[in-house]
Amino acid sequence: DVVAAAGGAPVVVHSCAPGVPFGLLRRAGAAGVSFDFSLLTEREEEAIGEAVEGGTALFAGVVPGTDGPLSDPAGSVMGVRTLWRRLGLAPGTLAESVVVTPACGLAGASPAYARTALAHCVKAARSLADNPE
Repeated sequence: DVVAAAGGAPVVVHSCAPGVPFGLLRRAGAAGVSFDFSLLTEREEEAIGEAVEGGTALFAGVVPGTDGPLSDPAGSVMGVRTLWRRLGLAPGTLAESVVVTPACGLAGASPAYARTALAHCVKAARSLADNPE
């Protein structure tokens, strides 16, 4: 009902909890699912693969949402690349299907860190596009 209430606009659903119901959200019509990548387990992998193959975008929260050190951008998305390979998904679809985001928003971050984290997300996304494997 919530997705339908959006009047046809693409809906992205966010969850900061473990055990994100990717299949349920896909079937409910969500255009994308936003989640904390560090909370994924092998149980969700098949549902993630099915969601991607069904056209659902993944908003992978791989950048910490609170002030702290950041790894290099390519390192931030290494787990996403690894998951993609494990699922047997075409590397060329990676940048089309994944949006790199902070893990659970930036509400607890300083303004300076928020700017840095968002710039880091852009660089990490470029890394996925330039080198999907």
